[in-house]
Amino acid sequence: MGCTHISESENLRVRGERARPSRALPKSYWTGTAGMKFLVTVMEFRIALARPRLLALNVMVPVVLVLAISLGGAPEFHAAAVYTVLFTLFGTFGSAIPLVRDAEAGLFGRIIRAGVPPSHFLIERAAGGSAIDVLQLLPALTIATLGSISLNEWIRAVLVLWSSVWITNLLGNLVAAAARSLAETALFSAVTALLLLHLSGVFRTPLPQSPWAVIEALSPFQALHETLLTVSVGTSTEFPLGLVVWVLILPAVTVLLAKAVTRSLGTVNEG
Repeated sequence: MGCTHISESENLRVRGERARPSRALPKSYWTGTAGMKFLVTVMEFRIALARPRLLALNVMVPVVLVLAISLGGAPEFHAAAVYTVLFTLFGTFGSAIPLVRDAEAGLFGRIIRAGVPPSHFLIERAAGGSAIDVLQLLPALTIATLGSISLNEWIRAVLVLWSSVWITNLLGNLVAAAARSLAETALFSAVTALLLLHLSGVFRTPLPQSPWAVIEALSPFQALHETLLTVSVGTSTEFPLGLVVWVLILPAVTVLLAKAVTRSLGTVNEG
């Protein structure tokens, strides 16, 4: 009887090992063609294109809001603040909520169990999401800057917007890991984005040379706000130190926390 039990346990162990992927995806996944390297990014684009109604809403809603503000005679500082909040929340919500929804549906877990490294998935997903966000926000940004800046300044504004939504998409991954439901995800996304916007000087102007001024210079969305404010009142923009720091450091933080994010999203699915 004992031998039979040991034999059955051994069979179960062998079956379990066979059921698991022997290793991650083949090395050719990461060293092969560019299409394979950016499979998750391509998947994000295909998902977006497969939902034309949502795609249209994501373009039209920001456009309508920007038109209402620009045609309504809002004060320049307030207009720049609203635009910055709109673009930041757009990226953060758009990254965090779908990730939690995919985790609840089990899609995220299936992708990871298929052998895609968590760090690659999160980085590629943020890359695809930020590119899609920029394309969707481009009409709104164009309306907000129409007739106010030169072509070179407009290109700079697009690059600043792209860098900012890259940050919001990476933040969305981390916010999703802290949430346990879609409601929590929306709450955490709003709190995180608004706190960083406050530190970036969107809602107040700190005294020069004060500690708050230093914090603002190192905050992620100060460059976006200053760029949009430049459009309205013609102020000069300095080198976006905080934006560059966050663009470089946040991907490294995402890679370091990728396994923890994966475990947390797995808990969402179990819940």
